[in-house]
Amino acid sequence: MPLQSTDFSRVLEELRIVDLSRGFAGAFCGHALAQLGARVHAVRNIDTDLSSEERQRMLALDHDKAVESFDCYDPENLDRVAELCHGAAMIIEERPCAGWPTQQPIAAHVMAAEPDLTAICISPFGLYGPHASYAAAPLNTYHSAGHAQQIPCDSLWPEYKTRAPMQAGGYWGESQAGLLAAVAALAVVTGNGSWKGHIIDCSKQEALLQMHWTELVKYPNSGRLVDRLEPSITFVGGVLPSSDGFVQIVALEQHQWEGLVKLLGEPEWMASEDYTSQKKRVAQWEKVTGLLAQETVKHTRQTLFVEGQALGVPIAPIMSIAELKVDKALSRRGVFGNVGEENPPGPRWDNSVFSYVGS
Repeated sequence: MPLQSTDFSRVLEELRIVDLSRGFAGAFCGHALAQLGARVHAVRNIDTDLSSEERQRMLALDHDKAVESFDCYDPENLDRVAELCHGAAMIIEERPCAGWPTQQPIAAHVMAAEPDLTAICISPFGLYGPHASYAAAPLNTYHSAGHAQQIPCDSLWPEYKTRAPMQAGGYWGESQAGLLAAVAALAVVTGNGSWKGHIIDCSKQEALLQMHWTELVKYPNSGRLVDRLEPSITFVGGVLPSSDGFVQIVALEQHQWEGLVKLLGEPEWMASEDYTSQKKRVAQWEKVTGLLAQETVKHTRQTLFVEGQALGVPIAPIMSIAELKVDKALSRRGVFGNVGEENPPGPRWDNSVFSYVGS
């Protein structure tokens, strides 16, 4: 049966949502819901302390929303906030870095008069608990979830240990928190209505903890605390040079190694008794990594990628942002739908992240 592409852009078209967020997580949550067709009305503080780059980011997240500029926490503007929220299905509210200006989410005030509203309240550490009132900028929140202690980390690239812990690029952490909040919002608005009148407490810290669950589950399951400086080596490969860049190879299983041997032209050293089993290869991973690098650098990224995939080798090219923008596969899927326009109406990377193909 042929596959048919389904457009999700109108799934939530009957819903009206008010976005009162002061940060990128809430704005991203509203952006994701707007991509599904929700009518999102955003309120942004005209005096917000954002850099020019941050303003551009906020504009990108708000391009598919109706936007008003005023301070929603100013008592003189409460009537306007109430007017916007009347008849809406949901409020999205993200706490400013320093804390709630009115000591609590404004959603609590609005919902007293709108019992059918549901509020998605996003804050660094949740609405309750010992850290609920703590001030936190995006970098603080990112560190609070332990992510910075996990990157950079490539267990097969020893030089990474000389680099300090770092945050993922841009506002990755805020976007992830916003995306998970959007998932919660979807569950609410497509459910049986039992969550109407409730505040959904979304902690950025807890959302980000889910992003490295593979490291976290090792503690309850084995009692081991993962340390990026003392990683467990379970495979051979890693980031390896090609003649025109780099590729990532993850050879976990024997048949994947055998495919890699064929991909690299069956060099003599790979047939040695010293490397016949995964256990032997992992025990000598530094030597194996060096030998593999001498082989992969003889080929282009595309050759390694295409031929490696055909042989069942988990391999992918490492691409720059500039290369991603002109990638044929992504362009064919419409990810960068307006990238060729000289003056696009919205951000250049604004097409929906939601797609579905089914029979």
